[in-house]
Amino acid sequence: ENQDFSRCQELVRQKRFPWEQEACPDFDPVDITDEDVPFSPELSSAIGQLSKDGKLTAETLEQAILEDVIQNIDWANMPVEQYVERLNNAKTLKAREEAVKKFGVLVTHENRAAFDALYGYLKDLPPPTTVEQTHFRIAILREIKHTREFEPELAGLLVEDLFRTPSNNTTRSWYTAVFRFFERSSLDIAQKALLPMLDSPQFSYRIKNRVKGILSRLEYEQEGYWYPQFVI
Repeated sequence: ENQDFSRCQELVRQKRFPWEQEACPDFDPVDITDEDVPFSPELSSAIGQLSKDGKLTAETLEQAILEDVIQNIDWANMPVEQYVERLNNAKTLKAREEAVKKFGVLVTHENRAAFDALYGYLKDLPPPTTVEQTHFRIAILREIKHTREFEPELAGLLVEDLFRTPSNNTTRSWYTAVFRFFERSSLDIAQKALLPMLDSPQFSYRIKNRVKGILSRLEYEQEGYWYPQFVI
């Protein structure tokens, strides 16, 4: 199956030596043969299959090498300081959204530092007052929700954010995005995070009814029953 590694290419490039940079004066280049740096078994197999299929070209070889490099990167422990700096220094909404996207692939691979960075950034954001700010929040959620490893922590933060975010036409899509997150979570996580909303006078009957619908649906699904969508 073809995979899109375009979002990973920048991370891969950062693993390589910048050849335009002047090397250390003590650096002594040596000739390296294929025997010195053998291909991984997976890459050798991929190249062999491409050759067998008559599809071995410079482009397919480059793609095979890229995929092999990506598969062997220690994503979970990759440093994120430069991405944090880029996000903090972004001057426009578009630049911030692009910076946030860099964290997504790392969070997918359970990179704790990447998750903590986005978690802290979202926590420090003031309540949105424009549609653009609301959409930016949704963009962060899109990148930070990629793994269940951090889901309990994220669930608590999202409800905490709803408590400080007024429900209105500007923030409606943020509420919707948060509730959709919980619709795909486990019952235990949803109950722990959402139940305080039912006891708060801050939220409207409509919002509380939505919360009840989510919890009821998850309870039914946990018992193995189908829950009709129109109830929510």
